[in-house]
Amino acid sequence: MTDDSGDGLRQDIAIVGMAGRFPGAADLDEYWNGLLAGRVAVARLSREELLAAGVPAADLDDPAYVPARGLLAGTDLFDAGFFGIPPREADLMDPQHRLLLETAWQALESGGLITDRPPGRVGVFAGSGFNYYLQQQVLADPELLAEQGLLSVVLANEKDHLAARIAYRLGLNGPAIGVQTACSTSLVAVHLACQSLRTGDSDLALAGGVDLELPQRAGYRYEPKGIMSPDGACRPFDAAANGTVPGSGVGMVVLKRAADARRDGDRVLALISGSAVNNDGAAKVGYTAPGVAGQVDVLARAYAAARVDPSTIGYLEAHGTATEVGDAIELAALREVFGDGRGACSLGSVKANIGHLSAAAGVAGLIKAALALHHRRIPPLAGLDRPRVELTDPGSPFTVDTVAREWTVPAGRPRRAAVSSFGLGGTNVHVVLTEAPADPAPPTPTAPDVVLVSAPTEPALRSAAERLARHLTDHPGLPLPDVALTTQRHRRHFAHRIAVAVPDTAEAARALTGAPVRTALRRPEVVFLLPGQGAEAPGMAAWAYRRYPSFAADIDRGSELARPLLGMDLRDLLVDRDPQGLIHRTDLTQPALVLHEYALGRLLGTFGVRPAALLGHSVGEYAAAGLAGELGPADMLRLVAERGALMRRAPEGGMLVVLAAPAAVRAELAGPDELDIAAVNAPEVVVVSGPAAALTRLRARLDTAGIQHRLLPTERAFHSRMMAGAAAALDAVAATVEAKPGEIDVISTVSGRVLPAGGLRPAGYWAEQLRSPVRYQDAVVTAASRGRAVLVEVGPGSGLIGSARQIPEARQAPAVALQPRRGDLLSGLGALWASGVELDWAAVRAGAPAVRAPLPARPFAAERHWLDTPAARDAPAPVAPAPVAPVPVADPAPVAASAADDEERTVRQIAEIWRSLLGVPTVGADSDFFTLGGESLLFIRMIAQVQRRFGVPVRIAELADAPTPRAIAAHVIGG
Repeated sequence: MTDDSGDGLRQDIAIVGMAGRFPGAADLDEYWNGLLAGRVAVARLSREELLAAGVPAADLDDPAYVPARGLLAGTDLFDAGFFGIPPREADLMDPQHRLLLETAWQALESGGLITDRPPGRVGVFAGSGFNYYLQQQVLADPELLAEQGLLSVVLANEKDHLAARIAYRLGLNGPAIGVQTACSTSLVAVHLACQSLRTGDSDLALAGGVDLELPQRAGYRYEPKGIMSPDGACRPFDAAANGTVPGSGVGMVVLKRAADARRDGDRVLALISGSAVNNDGAAKVGYTAPGVAGQVDVLARAYAAARVDPSTIGYLEAHGTATEVGDAIELAALREVFGDGRGACSLGSVKANIGHLSAAAGVAGLIKAALALHHRRIPPLAGLDRPRVELTDPGSPFTVDTVAREWTVPAGRPRRAAVSSFGLGGTNVHVVLTEAPADPAPPTPTAPDVVLVSAPTEPALRSAAERLARHLTDHPGLPLPDVALTTQRHRRHFAHRIAVAVPDTAEAARALTGAPVRTALRRPEVVFLLPGQGAEAPGMAAWAYRRYPSFAADIDRGSELARPLLGMDLRDLLVDRDPQGLIHRTDLTQPALVLHEYALGRLLGTFGVRPAALLGHSVGEYAAAGLAGELGPADMLRLVAERGALMRRAPEGGMLVVLAAPAAVRAELAGPDELDIAAVNAPEVVVVSGPAAALTRLRARLDTAGIQHRLLPTERAFHSRMMAGAAAALDAVAATVEAKPGEIDVISTVSGRVLPAGGLRPAGYWAEQLRSPVRYQDAVVTAASRGRAVLVEVGPGSGLIGSARQIPEARQAPAVALQPRRGDLLSGLGALWASGVELDWAAVRAGAPAVRAPLPARPFAAERHWLDTPAARDAPAPVAPAPVAPVPVADPAPVAASAADDEERTVRQIAEIWRSLLGVPTVGADSDFFTLGGESLLFIRMIAQVQRRFGVPVRIAELADAPTPRAIAAHVIGG
């Protein structure tokens, strides 16, 4: 996508993301639908609305007052917490900065470029309109200025900090440049962003602008021969056009070198083939007047840069201010560059729909043109009644469309569009667009997958999940793998999470509503729980065997190693549904189960899941030893095969699960019967082993005592004295195996304690493990004591997780059962991610084809951040305010106040200073200033206020590491 000259500066730039909010449109879907419908979104304000907004009645009675404006909804709302901005700073900040910050996030998210990994050097090129908020709200409050200080006001409101704030809050390290060229600001920002990409200063670039007219609900005064419309209608290129109408809006595009976008599989909406910028200079009648020569020059140079003939342009989004002079000069310049064309190019101007957005006008037009290329439809010129005479000339290269139409072109010719924006003062910019190449990728086949949603808070998560569910319902044709890929790898992940494993898009839409929410742990420690005999099932490895080649390779290798030991192929049990019904033979079950767990644990490793500890129940501890590196696969399977054969030759007996506390069970075992406790799995889940007759007598006693119990389907008494002979024989076999230090902690179910990595098991361990009771409950308590433990059952069932949930010490630990034998592995992996364990989703997907899907941006939590003027604050409130707990400012010290009283009073006063500076509702004695959102300059200001309040010097350096009210109070009292 570079030109044949090899000049790297000529390469195409891809638009890979867009976001915006415009009059009548909260997002780009609403914007595009309104454009197609030719909808005029300029609001006509009633007298009642205007009076309620504070417009003087005398103004409304003036015949020159025009009650019209393009309104932007929700300009007082902002999700400050999402960006880590303290409430008071958000109140102080120019709403234009806030709008552009949220739009920057949404633009990146629309392209799948907000992830947990930096996308390279990301530049920001942006500008804003006049800061009415500073003039009308901030500077009108002297008390606020005194409290916050001039520097805080400047940082929150000055245009110089607009782009830099976005870079800081989003963690972007490319160039951050404020652009200010009046009405052409945002399109000049796009031009500069393209240059930055072509020179290599940026790998990705955000470009756009914002303009917010305040007060929103107000009209304007018409001046004869001025640029404003006398009737509140903006009619570009109409014979009756007589002026423009002000509006507010915000828009940003995300740009990338086209070759990089193609390499990275980005969704490309359109290509920028070339652009140019200039200024009229003095060759015009006045500073605010447009100039033909300047416009001709910028158009010609843009087409030269793009190496595109103007005759190939099918749609041109003009500047189109709808003024007599402006439209005439623009059409003259266009005709000079385009020549004759017999209506080949459709002419439009979005100002007819939404008014003139000043600094955001250019990007609004660019987004419109890009959407037209993407959807291959030309929207109408809204409100057009009678075209100007220049457009009715049979030789005119331009036409105007009054209704939307399909955009057709001759075969083999790409669709092309262009966008103009001319700034008051003469800075002109023109951008040439080409449609993106058609995606040659075949349709994505439908397959089960996992859809993820996350947000910083649970309410925000519910809102995001509901928005995604609605989108999937409205777009049922979206392939589920594409949706899943986008949520897995092209979204940033937050602490509150939902994951749904579903077979198709329709089910995803249903499952997202009301799905369980998990809170991700920070730096979780995964503990694998590896079950023992009883968890097995025929074909338990079949699903994973067919999906994951690495898992299949481990099963194949283990089966070959075990064949000479067992005289059969374990794949008959694990994969082929056990045609001979051998799964419950102890000598076969145990090797099959251990091999399955070992292969599954290694598969999780390919997904990026690295266990901090391993906990094996009974024979599951052999799988733990294999995964820890203590036993190689051959030794692991040889020991397990010998163990199973020895246990099968042991005297017959049985096992009984008793639902009672260990002490109660031991009381029932007292007597001559040779019964042993084989396992303690939970506070009231105990397994007893011994001779069948003795178990029968025990069951009668338990029935009399009203204690529930059930027999296990086994003919041997595992983990009892009846295993003594098998244990001795196993010890001899184990002595022939070379002992190796483990690489991962193993939590022993013999002792319930950790066998740390790097150590060796004591001699005779495997014999003792066979004979001794399984202390699973103690081992789980040890696992949960790690603090950030996530318990994961690595096996075919969920029995160990069920027992762990009954253990009080482990109830707070996230617990996940993978259950691959049911095909539930994806559901388990989703739950694992939701618990805070980050996965390599590319590995989980196992190469399944998918591309990024267009999904809605996350909704922001809308909270009001707006400074009321002192007059408005002092006016009587129509409704009584909610009660607020009083905060003492200066408690009088009692005559005999204690040191503790002094400290408490000082802490309260410091907390009040913090609340005022930060705007947070609560500050505790041990709250951290920076955790609450404070920054270094504000910290300095806070210390200065503390010094003035208490009249003592406070050394900043001594408090920077412990910035809490308690620490500062101690410093004040000690000073």
